[in-house]
Formats: sequence, C-alpha cells, structure tokens
Amino acid sequence: MEIDIILNEFASPQAAVELGLLAESYGLRGVWSSNYGWSRDPFFTLSLLADRSSSIRMGPMAVSAAELHPLKMANLLFSLNELSNGRAMIMVGGGGAVLQSIGGERERMIRGARECLEILKGASPDKMMNYTGEIYKVYGYRPEWYTDTPPLIYFGSNHPQSRRLSAELADGLITSDFVVPLMRDFIADARADLEAVGRSPADFRISNFWAWHIKKDPAASRAEARRELMLRGWLRDKYFAPFLDADELQIMRAHEQDFLNAFLRGSDVIENVPAGLVDKMIENISFVGGLDQVDAAIDTLRQFADAGLTEIALRVHDDPEDAIRLIGERVWPALQ
Repeated sequence: MEIDIILNEFASPQAAVELGLLAESYGLRGVWSSNYGWSRDPFFTLSLLADRSSSIRMGPMAVSAAELHPLKMANLLFSLNELSNGRAMIMVGGGGAVLQSIGGERERMIRGARECLEILKGASPDKMMNYTGEIYKVYGYRPEWYTDTPPLIYFGSNHPQSRRLSAELADGLITSDFVVPLMRDFIADARADLEAVGRSPADFRISNFWAWHIKKDPAASRAEARRELMLRGWLRDKYFAPFLDADELQIMRAHEQDFLNAFLRGSDVIENVPAGLVDKMIENISFVGGLDQVDAAIDTLRQFADAGLTEIALRVHDDPEDAIRLIGERVWPALQ
C-alpha cells in the first residue's frame, strides 16, 4: 500500500511545489490539492509541482461536474497530465463544498457523474468526440495534447450506488473516513462489483481519505483533531458505530450543532459534549497524539493494507512540512 498526501485548501502553488517535492523525496506516491469554494484553483495549485517534479503523482480532490462542465474538467486534467508527463490524477465527486458555495443542488448526482466519467474516459487525440448525454453534451472534442499515459480517474465513493459506478467506469475509488471494519466490507463489495462487470480487482485502485494529526506536541495534535472533528464522516452514525455504543451515538447526534460551532469558530472546544466521548471519537477516526502514537498508526495502516487498499490519502493540517517529514521518515519505510 502506497501513501498520498492531501494538502489543505490554503496551499499556494509555491507551497504545493515545496511540499510535493518533499513528499517525492521520500518516495510517497502522490499529492492531492483540496478543492473548496474559497480555495485557489486546485489544478493551478499543482502547476509548478507538475513542471518541477519527476515521479510523484498529483491531482485535485474533489471536482464535480455540477460545478465544472466535464469538457472544461477534461481540458484542465489533460493539461495537467501533459505538464507532468503523464502523472496527473483526479477525484471526481458528486458535489460538495464548491457546490454549497455556489448554491447548487445535488440533482441527478449519479447520472451526472456517469456522464462525466464517460467523457473523461472517452476523450482521445485520435478520434473526435461527439457525446450527447441526458445532462452534458460535448461536440467536436479532440484534445491533441492528450499524452500517451492517461491520467488516473477516481470517483469519490462512500455508498453502494456510487461504488458500483466506480467499478464500471473509473480507474479507482476513494472513500473517506472509513475505519478498518467498514473498509473491509466495502472493498469486498467493490471486488464483487468489479467481477460483475468483467473487470479484474488487481487493476483497480482503492484509497481512503484519513486525517493525520500526529505531532511532537500531543496537546496540539489533540486540539487540531477536535477542531476538525465535524468533518469526519459529517458525524453520520455509520462511521462511528464500529466504536461507539448506542448511547454515545445518541449524544453525538444530539450535539451535532456543538461540533459544527467548534469547527466554524476554528476552536478545539466542543461545548456540552463529554470530553471522554470526544477523545474516543478522535482516537478512532483519525491518527492523533504525540510521536509515541506513530507505531499505532503504522499498525492501523497495515490493517488497511490487509483489507485491500492500494493506497491511502493522508490529510495533513497545520505544520504540513513536519507531518510529511514524519510520514516520510517513520511511516512509509515501515510499510515497504
């Protein structure tokens, strides 16, 4: 199992190239650029890295056809792939933060995602594309700058319907915040989906978005994890059910607004929620704590690998250079 790094939404092209080259120096597989309504363009953010790196993969996470027409998405993706000599990748999503920022609706999400994937996978420099879908249309499209090595196209998939779509059309899928037991079941189902459409699981990529908070300072690590906790599975029960009991899930659900308030304030103080419950949540759905927790993180990553992940995408937060160095020097060597 390989390791990708997810940069935060505030990373500039200059920061992305520095952090990406650092990740490359350790032999990490890829770098993802976060896509939010308030972030820099995720393709542009990676442009300097594409030009100056030699082996690391790179791509935006996640881009929805509901926010960007598939033809324009293809142009940006294939341009990044050309600049990086065939090392681009993308995670196509159903619509998230950007869609919320523009007041959009997730209407016909699966249909739109299907047409987007068909357009991205069907584009070729050898044959002009004329595509007439129910939602999207493309006429006279022939990207002559398309490279011999195509980009990797993932779909962000946490649900059965989108998982089946990934198995049919994408090069891989990326889940988010799946703990190991959920991951095992999901991958088993994904492999069945692949076999049902005549594809080999050996040729399919599967990753999982996972939060990395481990730092030299355990208190700073735990504060960062509490601040970001609202984003972990958006506090939906299924992500926490493997390690919280029914009463704890009820408390979590009753205080969802308190978790959200802490996130919006950029605060690690989650009011009205027992501290013990918060600790249990961050310890099970992210990597958190001081340097003494690195070995435990490595053990969990090995469990993810045994479950069938081909790579994992670790989301770094504050002090990303320190996080990448720690992952590169302690974690990645132990997984090889």
